[in-house]
Amino acid sequence: VWVMAGFGSSVVFRGTGNRGLDFGGKNLTLQGTGPQLITIDCEGEDRAILIPAGTDSSSHIKGFTFRNGYASDGGGAIRCEGGSPRISDCVFADNSAAHGGALLLSQGPTRITDCKFAGNFATGHGGGIRAYDSDLTIEACTFVANTADGGGGLWLQDSDLTMRLCTLANNEGSPGSAVGFSSSTGTIEQCVLAFGRGGKSVYGGTPETFHSCVFGNANGDDLPGTAHDNLFTDPLLCDVYGAVGEINVSLCSNSPCLPSGNDWVLPIGSKAQGCGDCDSPAEATSWGRIKALYGR
Repeated sequence: VWVMAGFGSSVVFRGTGNRGLDFGGKNLTLQGTGPQLITIDCEGEDRAILIPAGTDSSSHIKGFTFRNGYASDGGGAIRCEGGSPRISDCVFADNSAAHGGALLLSQGPTRITDCKFAGNFATGHGGGIRAYDSDLTIEACTFVANTADGGGGLWLQDSDLTMRLCTLANNEGSPGSAVGFSSSTGTIEQCVLAFGRGGKSVYGGTPETFHSCVFGNANGDDLPGTAHDNLFTDPLLCDVYGAVGEINVSLCSNSPCLPSGNDWVLPIGSKAQGCGDCDSPAEATSWGRIKALYGR
């Protein structure tokens, strides 16, 4: 199913019939002409898509922005109940749910690539994603300014995670400002885990984290599981504290996350160079908040 904008202009789909869609157990490719051109705005009334059991990896969602989805249970934008779709080149912004502010995934392998999760919210776990009993692969994705009770970026329950070349910055959750593991494990490779609020960047489980940059997270940057060959220095991001729609987690030209900046000669994070030499900007705050950090 192709969804196209006319002559390069953007289009926003709203209202009944453009949300609460159900794959009905069929294997479908739902493809838009790009998240900058095609937006599904759920207006806080429902999630966008339900994917039930029976779908496999030939199901593919690509090229959309999903905005303002809402679910009282889980999966504010997309809920996947036992299917195993691929999701790529999508933006998930300002969605909310009890668990999995943008995505709830259960009982199936799912692959997510080249997606952005920004400003999503869960009252429970997983501001961007919550996965149950799943085999989840995430590559080249960005998680910024997502918030949850635990796992600001994502939370895994009885699941296995493979996450590579991702940037998780300025997310909030305690425990786990970036990633929370509960009876789960996995690998985190060549990722930026920075400036998380609420708790340490990674919580629980037995993950292996390597060739990643971990810095500036509340309550410290130590990692659970097996951690080796990591950087604990400022990743030098262009503008991590801008308004949600304007956050720029591209790398400064002097960033250690560029291949030229580290001993492994590897790219780290989801973004390439996006500005000149700089320091990561400081977060705007108040004197009262600073005193509260020190209990004075």
